[in-house]
Amino acid sequence: MKVPLQIAVLLLCTVVLGQEGPSAAILDLSKEPHHKLLFENSQVRAFRLELQPGEATLPHRHEHPYAYLSLQPLTIANEVRGRPPVVVELEAGEVHTSKGRFTLAERNKSPELADLIVIEASRADAGDFTGPMGRFRFHDVVFGELFQFPAMRTYSIVLAAGGRTEKHEEQYDRLLVAVSDLKLREDVDEQPPSEILMKAGEMKWFHAE
Repeated sequence: MKVPLQIAVLLLCTVVLGQEGPSAAILDLSKEPHHKLLFENSQVRAFRLELQPGEATLPHRHEHPYAYLSLQPLTIANEVRGRPPVVVELEAGEVHTSKGRFTLAERNKSPELADLIVIEASRADAGDFTGPMGRFRFHDVVFGELFQFPAMRTYSIVLAAGGRTEKHEEQYDRLLVAVSDLKLREDVDEQPPSEILMKAGEMKWFHAE
């Protein structure tokens, strides 16, 4: 059975880039030297992208839907061959998305180091989701739906001190990405409570129940 991916991220926004035809000379994302692999499984792969001021990646191809977010305010230019650069202003924690299937290079237009997380679905035909996002009750939480593709979807959760979700069943595997340092407690049936400590930019994979 094809299982779509659900990604949990904190604080976001969306934009879609254009498409262009494939080129045999273009690198796969995993071969682009500025992208450092952080996590990979059969459903998703995630990279850390760091660029010095004025530095650019080599042209590389995103074959599948993907999302990227910056860990600090940033100006980045997405350079697609034969088109004017698309300059994007990112706030800390802001997420942009694309359906992929195009080639580009990214250039840091900021005076500071660019530090981004790039998350790409491993396939684009994983099937559709059968229910809405956020099928659970919560308290002292700001929940936001961000985007949905057939292969993956993203939502944001901002918890106040003491904020919580009520007990619920998860239908899909999830990738949690921390936009800020966080401390969570997870309560699972027939298991002792566990504590989740994460720094900004760290991620954790959760399997569906």
